[in-house]
Amino acid sequence: MTIGRFAGLRGRFLLLVLGIFLGVGAVAAFGFFLAADRIIHSLGAGYATQYANQSRGRILARIQRELVLAQKLVDSPLLKRWAASEGDAELTQLSLAELDSYRKLFDDKSYFFIIDASRNYYFNNAANEFAGRELRYQMNPADPTLAWYFATMRNVDTFDLHVDNNPQLGVTKIWINAIVRGEDGRKLGVGGSGLDLSAFLKDIVRSTDAGVETWLVDHEGRLQGHPDSELIETNAATKDEAARRTAFDLVEDATERTTLKRELDALARDGRSATAQVELTVGGRRRLAAISYLPELRWATIVVVDPFQVTRLATFRPILILLATALLATIVLVSWLLNRLVLTRLARLTGHARAIAAGRYDTALKIDRPDEIGELTASFNHMTATIADYTQNLEAKVASRTQLLQESNALLAASNRKVMDSIEYARLIQSSLLPKPGEMARLFADYTVLWLPRDIVGGDFYALYPDGEDGCLLAVGDCTGHGVPGAFITMAAKALLDRAVATRGMDDPAALLEDLHRGLEALLGGQAGGSDNGLDLALLHVAPGRSRLRFAAARLALWIVQADGSLDTVKGERRSIGYRRGGATAFTNQDIAPRPQARYYLFTDGILDQNGGARGVALGRSRLAEALARGADRPLAAQDAALQQLLEDYRNGLPQRDDIVLLGVSLDRPSPYPRSSA
Repeated sequence: MTIGRFAGLRGRFLLLVLGIFLGVGAVAAFGFFLAADRIIHSLGAGYATQYANQSRGRILARIQRELVLAQKLVDSPLLKRWAASEGDAELTQLSLAELDSYRKLFDDKSYFFIIDASRNYYFNNAANEFAGRELRYQMNPADPTLAWYFATMRNVDTFDLHVDNNPQLGVTKIWINAIVRGEDGRKLGVGGSGLDLSAFLKDIVRSTDAGVETWLVDHEGRLQGHPDSELIETNAATKDEAARRTAFDLVEDATERTTLKRELDALARDGRSATAQVELTVGGRRRLAAISYLPELRWATIVVVDPFQVTRLATFRPILILLATALLATIVLVSWLLNRLVLTRLARLTGHARAIAAGRYDTALKIDRPDEIGELTASFNHMTATIADYTQNLEAKVASRTQLLQESNALLAASNRKVMDSIEYARLIQSSLLPKPGEMARLFADYTVLWLPRDIVGGDFYALYPDGEDGCLLAVGDCTGHGVPGAFITMAAKALLDRAVATRGMDDPAALLEDLHRGLEALLGGQAGGSDNGLDLALLHVAPGRSRLRFAAARLALWIVQADGSLDTVKGERRSIGYRRGGATAFTNQDIAPRPQARYYLFTDGILDQNGGARGVALGRSRLAEALARGADRPLAAQDAALQQLLEDYRNGLPQRDDIVLLGVSLDRPSPYPRSSA
């Protein structure tokens, strides 16, 4: 290669690099501005969502405490008796004292209480201005300013929260209206408190950040909070709800108004704390809006952000200049070094590679420098020799390795079949220890059983011990571990429980737990390696004649679902069985009177701890309670499939986390839902 030819190649290379730099630079600049615009929108959207969630948290922190106090007030037994017997002077004096104690707890230091029978309105404020004359006026249905009360009594079941102007008291507040109900469920009146509107607006909707507005709307989009205080005062003074301004009135594009309403309706239907994002045209400018729903109040915070005011494009200019300078300097330096140290020597390697491609393996390159390219040259020479060797011996080596791999796969498959056959047989053995459907059907006309080991066999079990004609002892246990180890523990625990029942009887579940604890300690006392095994166990004794239930448990609970779907929980002791650190608390019996049409559930913590859903969190008590309440009017026999479907849907592809046992029975006879005992 001559010097002139080298110079010509270098010149063409530099021209090519310069052209690439200009072309890439132009594309990069365009991409940078496009990416910057998207980043600004993304930052604006994230800022709006974060701001909306913060606003929601601030609202809940401010209002939720007042809402809980208001609900506690209307649930007071004393005030309920007074609402039913207002003419009792002594009861009136005690009730006014109780109301005054709540007044001191409310943030606004005020309360109101309306008795529907007389329509008397009782009120006192932070200055204790109306002490001794708390009865302010009567609710007159002909007065349009008092229409809110009669609408609340007609349409509200538990509580309502809205901005309203009370001309009789001369105040404008966010009012918390909670329904007073008697023991028979009849509405007796309304009670609650309020929050000062001006302080609310100052804390929540007024923002000092440029390009950011916060709106508060109810579930129908009516504005309850806005930076424009006159707009909110006008809405509060307007008694006709249809005439009040809404968030949709502030959006200029009809399609965007429809989109905003659809998102608000979707959040309200979902009924959970969630967020949504939309783009709106407000004040002639495109804005990003984040909607955060507050299901407790049926309100939403809408944070409207101008992303180009929150993050300006000029912010990225130094980055663009720095990147362009660095790119240019890097290309120039790399071009010079590449030409000097790499191109020439790589050309020789290229020629040698062509020779190898042509099948000439007897050539070797001279190693001129002890650097990376020198090492590459040595590796290239070694590769040439290796290729020559592999070309001659490749088929024999491939056949030998293939045979070894096939033999190994066959051994692995045989071993796997043996292990799986053993585990499947272990499942048959463990299943044989559980009550048969016929045994359950003989004692319970309606029942449900859910037994789902995580690994074919598992550490959870349930048991049934008949007691007389219609009595029995029900047991649900959660042993240490999963799979085969857990199954061994269940067999040991079941054997010890059988012996304890045979020896002591069934009417003292707490004593059975103590016997089982001592038996497991003796059986597992010599555990090696510092291991600690045991179980959690719940026992429910149904006395013959079904006149009494007796419950005792180690760390498990009994759920009682009434016919109306309400839930009562009977908790066991916070102590496990068999563990060295099982605790010193004594097991105690809890007697329970049978309740008509009630369902009784025993279950292990595997169903509560199953993770899933949109955020991968545990199923938890509330979701399980809702599912059982929904099925309160259907046969227990139908709940097997319903609960399995609930778990499958909630897991959403995630693996089962723990062994699961759930046992539910009804003590009513005869059942309107007979089931087969086959």
